[in-house]
Amino acid sequence: MTVTPFDPDLYVGTIMYVSPDVVRANLPYATAPAEERSSIKGAVGDFVFIECEPYALFGRIIEVKIPESERFSVETEIGKSSPANPLGAIQLLASLDLVEDKVMRGLVAHPKIGDRVYIAHPTIVANMAGSEAENSRKMEFGELPFDNVAKVLFSPERVFGRHCGVLGTTGGGKSWTLATIMEEIKAFGGKAILFDATGEFFGLSFVDRSISLGDEHRGDDGEASFSYRNLTESDFFTLFNPSGGVQGPKLREAIRSLKLVDALNNRPVPGVQIEDGLLIKEGNLKAPVIDAFRQHSAQLNSPQCTLDVNRLAAQMDRECVWPNGFNNDATRWGGVSQNDLGYCVTLVTRIEALVNSPELNCLFNPQGLDLVEVADQFLADDQQNILRISMEFLSFQHNARELIANSIGRFFLSRARARLFANSPLVVILDEAHQFLDKSIGDDFNRVRLDSFGLIAKEGRKYGLTTILATQRPRDIPEDVLSQLGTLIVHRLINDKDRLVVERACGELDRSATAFLPTLDQGEALIVGADFSMPVPVKMRRPNDAPSSHGPDYQANWQRA
Repeated sequence: MTVTPFDPDLYVGTIMYVSPDVVRANLPYATAPAEERSSIKGAVGDFVFIECEPYALFGRIIEVKIPESERFSVETEIGKSSPANPLGAIQLLASLDLVEDKVMRGLVAHPKIGDRVYIAHPTIVANMAGSEAENSRKMEFGELPFDNVAKVLFSPERVFGRHCGVLGTTGGGKSWTLATIMEEIKAFGGKAILFDATGEFFGLSFVDRSISLGDEHRGDDGEASFSYRNLTESDFFTLFNPSGGVQGPKLREAIRSLKLVDALNNRPVPGVQIEDGLLIKEGNLKAPVIDAFRQHSAQLNSPQCTLDVNRLAAQMDRECVWPNGFNNDATRWGGVSQNDLGYCVTLVTRIEALVNSPELNCLFNPQGLDLVEVADQFLADDQQNILRISMEFLSFQHNARELIANSIGRFFLSRARARLFANSPLVVILDEAHQFLDKSIGDDFNRVRLDSFGLIAKEGRKYGLTTILATQRPRDIPEDVLSQLGTLIVHRLINDKDRLVVERACGELDRSATAFLPTLDQGEALIVGADFSMPVPVKMRRPNDAPSSHGPDYQANWQRA
């Protein structure tokens, strides 16, 4: 340290009461006449050091008051004022070993009555926040809110090593924080993939490649698709929503039959009748088909729907046959079952409508770039650092956004499980995460949990895949996912339920600390986490290229109207 934590010029008071987590102190310099306000030392929010040799205890003033008997001492209008004797409550946060010059989580000792209290010098606070090996390279996140000279620097391991959450209400600065993080990742030579839910990160200079899902796209965004072949059978059931009686089993058999047709790839097999890409069962022997199913069980049991979806409705009709042939011949399928056809007609109509729906073109009628190919190219290219996947024009109808985002997350998790990121860690950034987490879509018969990003949070770290979840509604993030976020960058939070969620997720924050969250200025945040010995206040630096997160210009538009 180049400065001492016990600078006599920064003395503010003396300890007069000690409890396990909060101490109280006399703060004789906490009041002053209006003309001398600049001389006040010891205001709510100030960070302080307490003498506790050989340690300096680090804390924050959370309350300042004067004794009840002296409450009129500050009322100059009703009589002659007298000196007040303010008292302050200080929340204890961490310890600083003065011998080893090392920050330690929690308290290694408690102060004694009479120990002196000093305002924390910004340089020391900044060094404590980024305390790591001197030769480690660090990212610049911002500065201390009360001193713009003291920069806040962290190594990437501390921020991304355990997954990260960027939380805060609208207008709190989340988007700028994400932009700053991506700029630092690019400067560091790392790799990140951004899921841009609203399009506000369009056209930013630090993005190396940008693609857009859906029929529309802007500017340099390349139109991309995510083929239905990457979906699972459960996804199909959720999209097509068959009933549980006849429709569900028939849809499952139709998917299985078309996967067999795809596996055979037009190769003739004795006893297996295929016409126009459809498996024909009516009146045919079962044994050859069953043998073919057995021989290609690997592809048929794969979760991916490797089939021609344009023939799914027609294959449904081919599945509507009696289970046994004439005279109850169990070796053959029977003729067409009109009852089953009648039961399935609504499902067949729904399949045809969805497969040809313009809103689902990026799934069922892929055009332009293949997202999987783009992602693989990006991961293999050492010259590209940031890939943006825009979902701005992806339809909300038929749960398309949720299903596709969940499937893409599952794709990256499968790559991680294949150890693709072991030597090249990848950060996946999910903006507006509350749209895609802790949701189940479908009905009671066909329900799918959107859990791929939750699984990434739970197991991705060991494979080199970490995630940043940004949301204005922390209460909508599942508790088991929130508990996996080792780093939280918390901007202004007004809703008490959101603040309570943050308290529960992070042991370093209690109600006294979260009480400061509603008063944070735009861009200010509190960084807490398993790798941080104390909550770090930071004014996030303005990104060099800011996202378009502002609302409409009412003055200009309404005046013009």
